[in-house]
Amino acid sequence: MSLFSIPVEIYAQIILYVSSIRDLAALSQSCRTLHSLCDMKTRERFDRIRIHPHDISIDKNFDLLMEILKKPRLGNYVREVQQYWRPNHNVAYVERQGQRGLRLSTDEMNIICAAVQKAGFSNSQESDVINMLMQDSTEGACGIANYSYRGIDPPWHEGIFIAQALAAIIISVSPNMETLAIARPFVSYSDFYFDAKKWPRESNIDFPLDRFLRHANVEPRKVTYLQNLRKVYMILDDADMNDSYYVGMDFLDCTTLFDRLPSIESIATDALIEDENALSRLVPRSSNISKIHLNHSSLQAPYIAQLIQSCKTLREFQYTTGGRGVVDGSFKTFNIKTFIKSICPHKNTLEVLDIDDESHMFYFSNYYSADCEEYENVEEYETVEDRLDQVIDGDVSDLDPDENDERQQFLRSFWGNNGSLREFRVLKRLGMGIGSLLYFAKGVGVGDENEKPVKLADVLPESLEHLCIRGYERGLSVRWDEQIDALKDSCESGLSNIKIVSGIEEMIPNAEDVEWPDYAEEGVLWNLKEAGYGP
Repeated sequence: MSLFSIPVEIYAQIILYVSSIRDLAALSQSCRTLHSLCDMKTRERFDRIRIHPHDISIDKNFDLLMEILKKPRLGNYVREVQQYWRPNHNVAYVERQGQRGLRLSTDEMNIICAAVQKAGFSNSQESDVINMLMQDSTEGACGIANYSYRGIDPPWHEGIFIAQALAAIIISVSPNMETLAIARPFVSYSDFYFDAKKWPRESNIDFPLDRFLRHANVEPRKVTYLQNLRKVYMILDDADMNDSYYVGMDFLDCTTLFDRLPSIESIATDALIEDENALSRLVPRSSNISKIHLNHSSLQAPYIAQLIQSCKTLREFQYTTGGRGVVDGSFKTFNIKTFIKSICPHKNTLEVLDIDDESHMFYFSNYYSADCEEYENVEEYETVEDRLDQVIDGDVSDLDPDENDERQQFLRSFWGNNGSLREFRVLKRLGMGIGSLLYFAKGVGVGDENEKPVKLADVLPESLEHLCIRGYERGLSVRWDEQIDALKDSCESGLSNIKIVSGIEEMIPNAEDVEWPDYAEEGVLWNLKEAGYGP
């Protein structure tokens, strides 16, 4: 049977499952029939929708929404939605006369109302969202007199509501959407915390996209949208920050917008630093997210551990620092022991692990540090984790009562975990600094910390295909040289399954914070365009 004897309807269904616009473009060139079915000009208009709270974006995307509402099949073409700007002010939306309602027919208003209801908005929420959709301009009263804060004036604040409403309804009519890139859709800062607990959502201002996503994530089987969402990227593009510093955002709470969705796989962000909202709503082993990518960020291990502990299954984890500076010039530490203990429950599923933060890891042991003054004089700090070790070993009866109780309780929940590199049986790609790699090779909780270290070449998982070693420079440490020589011998002998080893012939530097970001040379600072977003 000829390929072209297949009914056209079958081709149309197959095309619906091709997610890449590039693959579809190539397919459309194969014959006239497929060229017509792919309808590339229309697909390119709807494939990726970018929503920004300014008038041009709002008008353009409202027109796209109306096309989808009138021809629902067009919603199948939407694969990615991007929504920019996060709210910084807990000020409610104030309804005003809508401009669009005067230009829309009764039938058009009816389909808009039906779409808003189908998206889960009802009563006053429904009225607010419809009113937001009726605005064709961000200029106008929004209930704030003489209000300006960090460069965001009333029109911008109102524009965020309008952009969120558009994003929510467009998502609700785009069943094949796989990628979502959004700014944090809710307000979050320390004034909302009382007695070390989160404020109740019911008392917070309703931002439409926040409400829409939380509604779907609570009971995803009861909605028809977001069923195919696989990838989420949280955009940090705050107007009150320039592109020189890490940005604080309640990233932990952002994951609770998506973590129960049926097809969700990954969540990522860049330029993140811990903010004062470090208390998490995440429930251990409850999240469907299996891939976490946190790059160009400045985070501590307990913060990261909250994300890892929430995953039912962890397949990929990437964390890198550098590319930005810290606003107050402070310096945080990264406890590698805490991190290893946190990933131990995922020994049989973790396939990709990439950690580039050795510049913030103060202490491994005398053996794993380099034989040079720079390392011998490093100060060893006592942390909550160190105190936990003493509790477990019986040296002290309890932790310092001044330490944060919730953090203690969280660390205790996985501090008994044991594990080493050899036990991660399906690991395929591994990138670490030389010191943390050797520490991982020996493992934590598996014996006396001062016993003779293992040989790296002997403990690499058989599944490992690609190894990237950062910060290694021949001659810096005799002990490190011995480990690398043994590794090279193993690879050359054919005893290892590794296909690529990088960082042993030419040194790959460890990432570091930008010390003076305001005076940094061009190309040093990371920016949102590198992630494929931004203007």
